[in-house]
Order: sequence, then structure tokens, then C-alpha cells
Amino acid sequence: MNTSLYISSGALQAYQQKIDTTANNVANVNTTGYKKRDQSFSEILTTNLNNQVPAQGELGRLTPNGLRVGHGARIGLTQINMEQGQAIQTNNPFDLMINGKGFFQIGLGSAEDGIVEVRYTRDGNFHLSPNPENPRSYHLVHANGGYLLNQNGDPLQLDDRYEVKIQSNGQIQLRNKNGNGTSFVSRQQIGMVNIDNASLLKNMGDNQYSFEVAALPEGTNINDVVRNMLTREIQLSSGVLEGSNVDLAMEMTNLMTSQRSFQMNARAVSYADQMMGIANSIMR
Repeated sequence: MNTSLYISSGALQAYQQKIDTTANNVANVNTTGYKKRDQSFSEILTTNLNNQVPAQGELGRLTPNGLRVGHGARIGLTQINMEQGQAIQTNNPFDLMINGKGFFQIGLGSAEDGIVEVRYTRDGNFHLSPNPENPRSYHLVHANGGYLLNQNGDPLQLDDRYEVKIQSNGQIQLRNKNGNGTSFVSRQQIGMVNIDNASLLKNMGDNQYSFEVAALPEGTNINDVVRNMLTREIQLSSGVLEGSNVDLAMEMTNLMTSQRSFQMNARAVSYADQMMGIANSIMR
């Protein structure tokens, strides 16, 4: 009876986490650049019986060879699903969509104090913000706060004298508003990075990610897992935003399945409690 109680109570915790994750995915079905999270379950095996020396057999075993008594399930792995979201046309030249791999770098801080923290996002919703130190220049600012960084890790700065066009490789084409219409490529470009193991990212809210230092492999730092992308690797679309990659039908199915499983295990806990009460009353 104790075993059934442990199994069901452990399953309740696992399914509650699954419901919370699925509900968060559903809530962000319309969030630009949102990447859903997937969870998998793993079985908890008993640790009461250890394998003995083969010649002696497995003393005290109550199950056939090769089998173990399970103690329920738990959440085994929660990871970000990096599948591409659908394109949303906006016709805003500063709305950018990443095609394939890559993240934008968002710098938090101020023009006076500099960048104090770098975060990463797939949400390319940017707008112009005046530079307080230079009235004729602008920064590209993320919709949820922070500066869009260039290839050198500095806030991207645009001059009011030029018309701006962001090319598909992240380079910025400038054309003089008062000149003869000739254009040239700026020395600045969109600073894109590639993160192979996105499961190391920690959700910081506002559709932005950072790294949890404790989660990094031993002997590595952020520079070992973040790589600056070359111009030929970058694929951007201007005037387009990447939608969420949440499949609402699938998430609602997962939510209903998890709720039914939660209810079943809650009932099992109730039955186990009743059985323990009966056993205790008999012993008295």
C-alpha cells in the first residue's frame, strides 16, 4: 500500500509539471518568436534491491530476473523545441524574422552605463529609439526592452541622415536622404549568434533567454557554447515576424490527457489512503 501511495503521489507531481508546461505553451500560442517546451517522463526504479554477484544469484529478489519494481514516474527532461514558426507579414522594415538557426542579441543597460547583461531571443520585433547622447542618431530597441547588438556586441546605432535597409545576411544598407541616391553598406551589421544546445538556455521572461551558469558543462563558459555567426550563415527576412511554433490542437490534446492522468492518480492516492486506514483499524 505504501508503494502504491508513493507511485501515485510521484505521478501527481510529474503530471502537475506537465500541465503547467502545456498551459504555458497554450498561453503563448500568439507570442512572436516563442518556442514551446517539450517534456518527457522517466521511470523511477526501486533502490531497495541491488544486484548481487551472478554466481550467488540475487538474494531477496521478489521479481523475475531482469525486472525491477518501479516507484512511479517523474519528469525526465524539459527542453526547448526549436522548430521554425510560421511567418507573419507586417511590412515594418524593422521587424526581422530568422530563417533557420540563430538568435538576436539583446543588451540590457543604458547608453551612459553601457551593456550590463546580454540576452538572446528569436523575437525580431524592433523599433527605433532616439539616442539621448546624439539627437541625430537612433538605436534599434527590442519590443520587450534592451538594445539590438551589432557584431561587436555594441548597441546598433543608426544615423538619421540615411535611409536604412536590412539585408538578408544581416548587413545594413544605407542611402543618403539628401544625396544622389547612392547607397553603401554600413560597417555595422546585425550581431547574430548560434547556440547549438538550446536546452542550456534559461527563460528570463519577456520572450528572452539567458544562461544559467550552473547548467553549463563542467569546465566551460558562455563563450564555449555561443558562437558568432558569419555573414554567409545569417538568413533574415525584413518586414516579417516569426510566429510561435505551438501547435494548439496538439497542446490541447496533451492537456486533456495529462488532466485525466492526474485525476486517475489522485483517485489512486485516495484509495491507498483508505486501504491504509482500514489496515490500521484492523491492527488496533
